[in-house]
Amino acid sequence: MPVIKTNTVKNSKVVKEPLYLSELYGFLYHNHNLEKLMDDDRVQAMLTFGFNNKLINEMLEEIGTNSSVLQVGCTFGSQMQKTADKIGRYGTYVITDVSNKQLERAREQLIDKKIDFELHDARKPFNGKYDSVICFMLLHELPEVSREKVINNVLDAVKNGGRALFIDYNKPSNWNILRFLLKPFNRLFFPFVEKLWENPIKNYARKNTHFSWYKKTYGAKMFQMVMAVRRVSDEKKPDVKPSFY
Repeated sequence: MPVIKTNTVKNSKVVKEPLYLSELYGFLYHNHNLEKLMDDDRVQAMLTFGFNNKLINEMLEEIGTNSSVLQVGCTFGSQMQKTADKIGRYGTYVITDVSNKQLERAREQLIDKKIDFELHDARKPFNGKYDSVICFMLLHELPEVSREKVINNVLDAVKNGGRALFIDYNKPSNWNILRFLLKPFNRLFFPFVEKLWENPIKNYARKNTHFSWYKKTYGAKMFQMVMAVRRVSDEKKPDVKPSFY
């Protein structure tokens, strides 16, 4: 993916927002006052039952300082700022989104950070490879067909030895009483999330054997972090000289 001047939004190509984005989530992404409210970390903590910082910190543990990182989708709260701080001034941090409005919002908030922004539909392949690719609380918003495309494009953008990080909702355990609140809430606001509950992220990957998969859950299984580490391909391994003996 071509890099762009820091803290500007590259939007030279035509990218159409998917219809479901405005039809289902327009109440949020097209509402300036609600966006400002959602950017408050206290609100994010409330919406995640106190797990927002935990999820961010767990993700940051897997990202190297001065590494190259691609993030798919802008987020609310301090996640992008903390990620930029972890990567540092000598790394590369590219944030893509299908919404130019969301990219401009993020750019204005992070004007002092070394971040490149790009308008891109994640249902289409990315250019370039990265040490880490982040998908933070995005998959639950996507229809099944779009979700499969995004997951595979994320995996394709990972370098040999690099990792994809998927942080999202997970099916709560049977003894988690909050599941009775989550079902009606999700069906009203996030109608695609229950498919994510039932289908492990690994199952969407066409080339899942090319990766080593790890999963952690949080909050009585309400949230998950799935890490897919790309295995070093045979052709990239150093040659081993045959032994004389």
